[in-house]
Amino acid sequence: MQKKIEDFMEKYHMVKQGDCILAAVSGGADSLCLLLLLLQLRQAGKIRLCAVHVEHGIRGADSITDACFVENFCKEHQVPCRIFHCRAQEYAREHKMTVEEGARALRYGFFTQAAEEFGADKIAVAHNQNDCAETMLFHLVRGTGLKGMSGILPVRDRIIRPLLCVERKEIESYLKNMNQEFCQDKTNETMDYARNKMRHQVFPALKEVNSQAVLHMNQAAALVAQTAELVEELSRKAAEQYFCYQEQGLVVLRDILEERPLLQTSLLHQALEEVAQNNRNISGLHVEKLRELFEKQPGKRLDLPYGISAERIYEGVLLRKLKAPKDFDRGERTGTSLVQGKWNGTIEKGGKKSWEREVFELPIEGTLKIPSYEYEIRTRLLENPFQNEEIPKKMYTKWLDYDRIKGTMQLRARQEGDFLVIGPGGKRKKLKSYFIDEKVPRQERDQTLLLADETHILWVLGHRISEDVKVTEDTRRILEIQVYGGRIHE
Repeated sequence: MQKKIEDFMEKYHMVKQGDCILAAVSGGADSLCLLLLLLQLRQAGKIRLCAVHVEHGIRGADSITDACFVENFCKEHQVPCRIFHCRAQEYAREHKMTVEEGARALRYGFFTQAAEEFGADKIAVAHNQNDCAETMLFHLVRGTGLKGMSGILPVRDRIIRPLLCVERKEIESYLKNMNQEFCQDKTNETMDYARNKMRHQVFPALKEVNSQAVLHMNQAAALVAQTAELVEELSRKAAEQYFCYQEQGLVVLRDILEERPLLQTSLLHQALEEVAQNNRNISGLHVEKLRELFEKQPGKRLDLPYGISAERIYEGVLLRKLKAPKDFDRGERTGTSLVQGKWNGTIEKGGKKSWEREVFELPIEGTLKIPSYEYEIRTRLLENPFQNEEIPKKMYTKWLDYDRIKGTMQLRARQEGDFLVIGPGGKRKKLKSYFIDEKVPRQERDQTLLLADETHILWVLGHRISEDVKVTEDTRRILEIQVYGGRIHE
C-alpha cells in the first residue's frame, strides 16, 4: 500500500523533496494510517513531518483521551505536534451553523494556524475513497452541480489527500498488519448523522449490487472533476463576450440565453462569485433565480447572498453589491435583503410614522430588518426536510412549501385584489372577507404585514398561511420564516 500511495502522491504532485508536511491527526484509523505512511517518507529523507490535533470539546472524556493518545504517539515517534482545544457546539451556535459545519470551520482554521507555526508547505488530511464516494452521494441527494459530484479532490490549494487512492478496508487491513491501535469515535456508529446512515445502510446495499461500487464512484467523481474544470475554462473565455464591467456594477448581457444551458449556469455562477468575492453560500437555486430574472420586465429586482442586488435592465441583468443606507428611517439592508420604503407624511397616535406603503422583498436565505415595525425576519431554506421534526405551530414561525411559490415574495400592507387560498381544492377568499370573519379590528387591518406573491397572500403575519403553500409529505424544499421583535411573544 505504501507504493500505491507514493505513486498517487507523485501523480498529483502532492509533495516535493524537502517539503514540510503537516499531518492532521484525529487518532482514528484513517489519520493514524496517514501518519505512519508519512513517517516512512520522512525516514527515507523525502519530507519533514509535523502534526496537528483538534479536540472539539464535543465528546467529553473520550475527546480528551483521543487528544492524549495522539500527543503520546507523536512523542514516541518524535513528531512535533500541536494540540488545539475548542468548543465547537458553542461556536456553531454563535455563528448559526450546524455542529458539523462549526467543527469543520474551527478545524481548518487551526490547521492553517499550525501550518504557519511549523512553517509547513502542505497540510495532509486523511480522506479516503469511501469519504469521496459518501461526499459525492451526499451532494447528489441534496441537489448539486458538477463541483458537488466531483466528491473530494486530491489537491486543493495546499491541502493534500494521499489516501484518496485507497478504501477504508485497505486502511484497516494495513493497521491490523502493523498491530497499530487507533481511537474509535462512538458517534460514527450512531444514526443521528446523514453520513453515518449512508455509511452503515446505503453503501452496504450498493456493494451488494457491485462490490466495486466505491471504486467506480471515485472514478466517476474524477471524470466529473475534469469535466467541471473544462466547463470553468470555457466559461472564463465566454465571459469576455457576455460580461460588461461598468462603474455601477457587472452587467451580464441578455445574449447569454443563447448559450448552452450548462455554460449558462457556469457563467452566471461565475458572475455571482465575482461580485460577491465569495462562493460558499451561492447555490444552484440562486443561479436559477438569476436566470429567471432575464425573462422578466426591466425594473424587476432580485436580492441574493452577500448583499448582491440583481436588476433586470434593457441590456440584460445588472449585478452590484449594495451598501446599507445610513438613514435608518428610509430602510436598511442586512444580510441578503434591501428594504425600501417611503414615509407617507402622516403621523400616527404616539408620534410613530405611518409606513403603510412600504414594500419589502423577502430574501430566500438571510435576515431582513423592518425598522417601522421593529421586526427582524430570518429565513432559511431547508432543502432536505427533517422527517422527524413537527411543523411549527407558532404564530410567528411558519414553514412554507417553497416550490409552490411562483414569484417574488414581498412583505407589504393589503391592497385591492388580495386573496387567500383557504381550501385544498384551491378555494379562494378575499382578504377583506378573511379579516371580517376573523374579527380583526378595522384599525389593525392596514397595519398587518402580509407575505404576498403578487395578489396571492401566502401568510397573514400573526394569522394563517395560504392552503396552497402548506407543507405536505410531497414537499421537497421548505422555506422557514421566523419573525422577532416588536410586540411578538411566542
